[in-house]
Amino acid sequence: MNIDSGGWLGADGESYLEGANGLLTEGYFSQKEILTYWPAGYPVLIWLICKISVAHAIWLISFSQSLFYGLASFFFVRQLQNTKLRPYGFLISCALAFNPTLSLSSLVVGYESAIASCMLMITGLILKSKISNEDGGTLKWVGYVGLFSAISAFMQPRWIATSILIAVVWALMFKSRKTQSLIVVGVIGIMAIAPFTLLHRNIEATQKAVISTNLGTTMALGAGKSTSGGYSHTGPNVPCEPVSPAKAVTDNQLVTCVITWYFSNPVAAGRLFINKGWYFWSPWSGPLSNGTMARNPWLKINPISNLAQGSQTGNDLVYKSFGWLISFLWVLFGISLFFIGFFWLRSMKGVHTNLAYISFLPVILSWLISMATIGDHRFRLPTMALSIFLQVIGYFAVRHKIKSGSFDFK
Repeated sequence: MNIDSGGWLGADGESYLEGANGLLTEGYFSQKEILTYWPAGYPVLIWLICKISVAHAIWLISFSQSLFYGLASFFFVRQLQNTKLRPYGFLISCALAFNPTLSLSSLVVGYESAIASCMLMITGLILKSKISNEDGGTLKWVGYVGLFSAISAFMQPRWIATSILIAVVWALMFKSRKTQSLIVVGVIGIMAIAPFTLLHRNIEATQKAVISTNLGTTMALGAGKSTSGGYSHTGPNVPCEPVSPAKAVTDNQLVTCVITWYFSNPVAAGRLFINKGWYFWSPWSGPLSNGTMARNPWLKINPISNLAQGSQTGNDLVYKSFGWLISFLWVLFGISLFFIGFFWLRSMKGVHTNLAYISFLPVILSWLISMATIGDHRFRLPTMALSIFLQVIGYFAVRHKIKSGSFDFK
């Protein structure tokens, strides 16, 4: 309530608001270029919220995203109460509720928090479907999972791949071919409504059969012999010439050029993939920070950031050798807990194995997509609720190992 306008702009906040403004002034089929460069889904949702109140739109965005995240977290943890993870529910709840970046992101104009909430709902629904084991109830769960997958893909078309992965993994949890087919066809079919809606809007508005036109640009930022793979591109761009008679390179052509360059420069590509994979897990601040989270609300009150800004001594402590070492160990610690949590949860068998894979694989896919495009720790946010969940499980696994001398769960 004390924040100016009721929320903050995220990394692409101005672009989303500009798109929403185009929809307000020109209607759903607005020809604003920003609505084809960036996916129009999130601006469309802002536009719908503006139907309630334009003056208080950002406040309403913050309120709805915070409410959604709170309910999704509650629903997810509620499902854990029917598993062996029940004793760990309180700490998992605290980690989801009080992680400063993840929780404060619900007050930001950006799709990341909403997709994180969708991922919690999808994971909770799949777990509930396995626990309830209702005969004939699969269709209901398919509808719910498909709906939240569609919402995610509507805001960020990259989630089409994640939704397909989730549908396949969920289907493989059943032996019946009929059930497997129902899940894959149902989830993907419902989810596909979202990108087709965006495609139809752009065809009507600009006569271009595209969902967005920024993939090639994003991939080009993370490629090149002299760049690091992060958002701040250095050195020459990947060579790419327009195909005659066109005078400009299209987004699809740029994607092809970047992929061709990777195959032609395997050593440089390998270096970039490693860098981008590391940047995905990089801290929000400090010497190893790399990405587009400069507007992270947590940085406004982060004691490390305040220490670095308070004096030259503090800046040296944070950004020189000691700070570099702490940041490096912090990243390794987080990645290690994530993998330990996955393997320990998988070892519990039954629905716990299902939960392990459905929590683990979306994070891995986001990691791989970041390695293929640009290294940006902001790409971690949409699946961060799942990675935090596995990290908490990893903590309990380590504690169990220390107390019992074994990772075996009894």
